[in-house]
This record gives sequence, structure tokens and C-alpha cells, in this order.
Amino acid sequence: MNHSYLNLRHRTAWISWFIFANGLFAMLVGLRYVSWMSIPDIETAAYVAILYPGQFTLLAWLGGLPLLALALLLPATRALFTLAVIYAGIGIAFLAIDTVVYSLYRFHLSAFVLELALGGGTEIFSFSWQLWASAIGIFIGIVVIESVIARVLWRRRPRARWLGAGFALIFGLQLSAHGWHAWADANYDTRITGITRHIPLYHAATAKRVMSKYGLVDPQKVRENQSARALGDVDRGSQLDYPTQPLKCSEPERMLNVLMIVIDGARWDMLDPRWMPNIYEFAETNLIFENHYSNGNATKPGVFTLLYSLPASYWDAFTAAKKPPVTISRMQQLGYQTKVLGSATLVSPAFDQNAFASIPDLRLETPGEQAWDRDIRITEDWLSFTRSELDPQQPFFGFLFYDTPHGHRVPDDYPSKFQPYWESVNKLELDEDFDPELIKNNYKSTLHFVDNQVDKVLDDLQARGLLNSTIVMITGDHGQEFNEYGMNYWGHGSNFGEYQLRVPMVVHWPGRAAGRIGYRTENFDIAPTLMSEALNCGDTPTDAYATGNSMFRPSDHRWSIAHSYMDSALLLNDLKLVTYASGSVEALNDKMKAVPDYSLSPTISAEVLRELSRFYE
Repeated sequence: MNHSYLNLRHRTAWISWFIFANGLFAMLVGLRYVSWMSIPDIETAAYVAILYPGQFTLLAWLGGLPLLALALLLPATRALFTLAVIYAGIGIAFLAIDTVVYSLYRFHLSAFVLELALGGGTEIFSFSWQLWASAIGIFIGIVVIESVIARVLWRRRPRARWLGAGFALIFGLQLSAHGWHAWADANYDTRITGITRHIPLYHAATAKRVMSKYGLVDPQKVRENQSARALGDVDRGSQLDYPTQPLKCSEPERMLNVLMIVIDGARWDMLDPRWMPNIYEFAETNLIFENHYSNGNATKPGVFTLLYSLPASYWDAFTAAKKPPVTISRMQQLGYQTKVLGSATLVSPAFDQNAFASIPDLRLETPGEQAWDRDIRITEDWLSFTRSELDPQQPFFGFLFYDTPHGHRVPDDYPSKFQPYWESVNKLELDEDFDPELIKNNYKSTLHFVDNQVDKVLDDLQARGLLNSTIVMITGDHGQEFNEYGMNYWGHGSNFGEYQLRVPMVVHWPGRAAGRIGYRTENFDIAPTLMSEALNCGDTPTDAYATGNSMFRPSDHRWSIAHSYMDSALLLNDLKLVTYASGSVEALNDKMKAVPDYSLSPTISAEVLRELSRFYE
């Protein structure tokens, strides 16, 4: 090899083709993921064939950009050659490790997983000297292959002008794969959407709402179409072990109705006679779980964990399999009538494809220009259901989702606007100097509006004599923050502190005395409560289908898990271990301040890793 100085064009062309070659190398290593995919036909195989080269070459380029910078800074051939080979070898080795992690746990390597593994030490991963020797040998083999690739490219000297074609190919493959996935998602084709979670760092495009808006697809008709629904059966349950054992249930002596009322963004301290007078009055004669937490700081993980009592990291798998929660499946098995009414769409997030996948005649979108219009509509539709559709001989499951607090606005003519009321609601004005009471008054006004709607539902149950036979749960999907920490956090979805996770939980349970329960409960406890206390499945261990325990039995809650749309957190008694979408991990205390020194219990680390993977086959 010529060790003289390379001209700039030659160096950049060489390193660029080296990165492209590593994309193909990564794709070959990544073929191991195929063994966990369901590929039932040629069409799915074609999608994978388009996805693989585009995604793995893109990953190679994202990881290889530092090499391109080195090609500009290091004119010495030997130094550039050596650094490129070692750097690329480490990248391929990490991918190989990810395939091993995925084979064990069915989730990909991340900073959070590394943190758990390193914190747990040898109690989590204990390797023999033979395994270490094999790993070192494999890494040496990877470096040798990288050296051969680098030498061949140097000697062949592929032309720089062909690089444009390579980039065009990547772009075309990515556009095709994402477009195909978006179309498949809109048409409930789980053969395609079920592939997504197996590929590392692949965030596939969805556009169901846009396609619906422009008339390209009608989700309501697609869902009702039997042939489209049959596509879900191709992969139904094939990637999940849920529940992990057959349910042991018997016929309940008394089948109680179940009604869940979820208010978007309702925070625990808003359960106050000034802001929510009707729900507060209802709570005073029922059960109030004063220390209840959602396991999500946004709607998607909040509702998912409420209905499944599982970490929201399982979202993709349950969506691909169209697997409903055991609670809903059990109620349907018992002949429960179902009525699900959402003020917000059930299409995005796609609750229609997981939690409510088995609900017949599910309305995906509620008509109405504003959130308050839709809130009024779902109340009216619920009252219509109890008035004319409900079979009094059969129990029912109801789910009402109110969305007005999400927009911080009430109708212009609403009489109970708390003053001063912010008419414009321009969230771009929110900063550290903004008076939080202004937007908080709007928030309180929206809760007051929803409180009136909920009161109509409760009064109707009482008037029809249904309250004595109905479990009613009133809660929020997540909390809402107004810069309480003084760190410019507003709304939700941005941190895992008390203000964004703690929500009200009011429970009316026929036969149970009113009272205030002070120990900690969370969404992970909802399914075990219903299954063991109402649906007569108490002989089944709760860990067969959920992460938590019954709300009526205190638990130590040594640790918990919460998710956002992209971030997640391991919640411990004294700190929060937050994993960000960037891959970084940060330890924070209850005041959202960084904790420089901390240690993880190996036992907890092992339990968390198991919980994140045990419902996969």
C-alpha cells in the first residue's frame, strides 16, 4: 500500500466507499434478525429486501460520518487506514452484540440496557473465559475483514462520481420502505408493520391521519373490512407470550359493569371542589387513591399502561399482533357489551390496533371541530347507549376519553372561566418568566368543563339504577406541568417528575366502603385489580399478564417504569434513571436535578431486564 499523502478527493472517495461497504457488512450481520420476523409471503419478503439495504447502509453512514471528518483532517494514509478499520470494527461488533441481546430479551441494545447491565455487574451477565475468548476471536475476525475491505477498496479505487448513485439508491430505498410501511399501517397490514420493531433504530413512517384527511384511505371502512382484518391473523400472537400461562378463571357470582373515564392531562391535585366539584363530590363517597401514578407522561404510554398494566415498550409488539388486554378479552368472553368513545382519535396513537383491536363497531373518530364539541358528543353518545342500546341482562364495559384539557381552551360562552383567562393560548410565549397562573386558569377551566360532562354520565348511572352494579374508575392518562420545578417544563411528555406522572384515581366499587388510600398505586396495578377482584381470575398469578399487583393490597414498589413517546425512565425510590431518544442516560432526583453518583442494585437490574422481555416468545 502506498503510504504517501493522499489527495483530498481520493481520501474522501475511499472512506465513502468504505462506509458503503460497511453498510453491506452490517446488513449481513443483521440477517440474524430475520429469524425473529414473520415473513409469510413474497410481498413481505420484498418489503424486507427493500428495508434491509436502505436501513443498514443509512446506519453505516450515520455512524461513519466521523470517519469522513477524519479523511479531511488526517492526510497520513496509515493513520487514517488504521483508525477507519478499528472504528468500523467496533461498530460492527456492537451490532453483533445487539443481535445477541435481541436473541435473549427481544429488545435492542441501548444506553439504558448497558446501564442496567453495568450496574448489575456479574450478577446480571456472567461470562466464562471460553466465552470471552470466543468474543475476542470474533472481534479480531471482524477487524481482519475490515482490513481486507479497506485494502480492496484502496487498490480498486472506485470512482467518486459513482457516489451520487449510491446516495440516490439509499434515498430511494428509504423512501420506498417508509412509504410502504405508511400505506400498510393505514390499511392494517400487520405483515409489514410487524417487521418494524425487529430492526435497530428503525422508526417507520406512519401517515394514517394524513391519508384519511385527503381521502386516500378510510380507516373506519378498512378496519371493518374482513379481508383487511384477516391480515392481523397472520401474525396474531406469534411474537408474544401473553399471558405467559393459561388463565385460571371461573364464572363470577356477580358480573359487575366496568366504566373507565379518562381525562386527558388530569393531575392529582386538581381533584378539588373548586375545579372539579362533581367528581370531587363523587370521590368523597367512594375510594380515592391519593398516591396514584400513570406509567406514562403522554397519552400513548398512559392509556396503554392503564389498559394493559405492562410497560409501554411492548407497544409495537402488541400493535403488530393486534393483541387486546386480558381484561377486555376476559370481559368479552363473559359476554360483556362494549362501548368505547374517544374525544381524541383512536387512530393516532393506534389504540384501535392494540387495546381496542377486538372491539366491534369501534368508532375511530368522533365528529366535532373542537375538543369540547367532541367531549359533548361522547357524553351524548354514552347516554344514548345506556338509554336505547344497553341490554340490561348483560354487563357492559365502557371507556370514555375526554380531551378538552389538552388544548387549554373552553367554549367562548362557557360561564365558568377562571380569571384571568388566557384567550390567545400561544404556547410559544411560555418561558421561565411567564406567569403560570394564566395558563393554569385555562387548564382549571377545561377540567371544570369536563367535570360537568362526567357528572351527566354519573347522574345517568344513578338514575338508571346502574351505579350499584358498576365499577367506575375516573383518572387521567398523565399529568400536566406548569413550570413547578422552575426549569421551564410546561405541559407533559418532557420529564418523569411527579407533576407529569401523578394523576387522580377515583374508584366506585359496589360493596366496598369509601375511604382514602395513601399507599402508592400505579397503572400497572389496574389489570390485576380487575382480573382478581371483578372477573374471578384470582387463581392466576398476576405476573402472568401484568407488571403490578392488586390496588387493594399494598406493594413495596421498589422500582417502576414509565415511558414517553421517545424517552423512558426507571423509577426508583431515590432517583430516576432516564433514557433519552438520543441514547444518553441521566440520573435525576425528585427535583429533576442530576445525581452524579449512584449505584443500581443488581437484583433490581435483573428484574427490570426480565420485565422488559418476558412477554416475548
